[in-house]
Amino acid sequence: MSNTNNFSMESMKADIAKAGNLFYQYRACRRDAATIYDIENIRHGVVYARTPLEMNDPFDSKIGFSVEAVYEECIDLVLHQADANMDSNLKLVLKNLLKYRVVGETLGFVNALNALKKYIFTQSLIAKVPTANLPQFIARDLDKLYRKCPTETRNYLNKDAFFVFSLFIKDYQNQDISEKTIVDALNIEETLKALEQAVVKARDETYLPFLTDFLSKVTVTCFSASGWDNQLMWSHYANSYSGICVEYDFEKMEKFIGFMYPVKYSSVRPTVSLKDLGITEIKTDENGKFVGGEVNASAILSSLLGKNKCWSYEAEWRIINVEGKPYTPIFIDVPFIKSITLGLNLDGICKQLLWDVCKERDIECYQLIINPKDYNLTRERLSDADFTFDKEKEEQYINFICEHTIPLGEKISTNCDALTHAINMGDFESTSMMNVLTFTLDYLTDVYFLKRTFNRFCRCTDTLPADVTGETVIGVAISQIDAFISQAEMGIHSLSDSLFGIRMMNKITANEFSTARKMIADIKELFDKHRELNWYGKI
Repeated sequence: MSNTNNFSMESMKADIAKAGNLFYQYRACRRDAATIYDIENIRHGVVYARTPLEMNDPFDSKIGFSVEAVYEECIDLVLHQADANMDSNLKLVLKNLLKYRVVGETLGFVNALNALKKYIFTQSLIAKVPTANLPQFIARDLDKLYRKCPTETRNYLNKDAFFVFSLFIKDYQNQDISEKTIVDALNIEETLKALEQAVVKARDETYLPFLTDFLSKVTVTCFSASGWDNQLMWSHYANSYSGICVEYDFEKMEKFIGFMYPVKYSSVRPTVSLKDLGITEIKTDENGKFVGGEVNASAILSSLLGKNKCWSYEAEWRIINVEGKPYTPIFIDVPFIKSITLGLNLDGICKQLLWDVCKERDIECYQLIINPKDYNLTRERLSDADFTFDKEKEEQYINFICEHTIPLGEKISTNCDALTHAINMGDFESTSMMNVLTFTLDYLTDVYFLKRTFNRFCRCTDTLPADVTGETVIGVAISQIDAFISQAEMGIHSLSDSLFGIRMMNKITANEFSTARKMIADIKELFDKHRELNWYGKI
């Protein structure tokens, strides 16, 4: 991460250019629901991003925090607000007692105090300092005494606490110190209990809910800068070499799509403080809702970009977006796909679909190859010649597309009805509109592939036109598809004409407007392609 304090588009593009502009996603691409998901994202030129709270890796993109440090900060807030006039030394004693009580480390803390007692009295004997002069001795030699004190003591006490507790234990030379010893001596049990309740409440009702709420609005998507031939990535993320690797050229990025930075690998997790989250006091509004201050974006980004160094082979970069709807994944526009590399054992149907998508979108398509002479991977660019006609496979492919197309048509009809109803009721709902556009684009793409494959099948099998036209089963199905496309075209043109007015009435967001315009343009292009490509047997 070069500089997360500079969030400008120009700075990000400069960092991306230094990394070579090319980034990769390894995908499983199995022939199930996820298959369509992977391929449809390629069709739409988008990548999926989700909240880190829903990621499988318990460390991945999770904001790290020390339980002890969080409690310490909560204690500081509670003590600050409890009594502004409280003696500073008493505050320090209460802070340490509270901290180790709430994290269950009281016994370790008490042992550290007894080790401190033994150490102080030993040092005073060596220096021939009378007990009465211990305060002066401790104050005079504080730095030296703290530096050389037992490790267990330093683990529990900072230098300020070391000084205060050293003064306290001078009266207990011949007595073991316990938590009760301190509490009773200072008469602070009731105060301690009240503060403990306040601290736990601050953590459970302020810090953790705020952190969870913040993370729920963050979305993350991941890329690799390691190239298309990363063998571990093929194994871990691409279905053991049977998936795909998508190559993106970020030099073509023209608009802001999120904060994109490289992951920083370390054995130490980056942590975020309450102050970083904008929590400087326990404050609520008139509705009892916590009121936070300004968030330290740089610290948050640094934490979200942290990962264990054992994953460094991934050479990972992340696109991070903040302030979305809670627990709502998003799709980020990344249409600049340069190439797709097909895994060694990619499913045949997926391979054909991807080849069709690559031809349609003018994307380079490669086949991954194992080098027979060494352990390196190579790849070869594919062409039409690599997809020789196989009657059985073509039939499987046609059936697969048909099975996928039918529910898409049903989804289009359902969402059109919902959209029409909402408009008639004066309650325009953008989700239905976006669904109509998405499903229409997928339907038209599938049918275009179906038409092209069907024509190839008929030509290669010398099918008579009379067998697939007119009142034949296939001919009727083709007519129904064409009628559906004609109806869809009228609806899309109507929506296109209304889109600007819908945006002016604030019925859709600026981002939805931009996405809808792009999808409508792609859909209209597909309408033109359908008109240019006739069904087999039709003029």
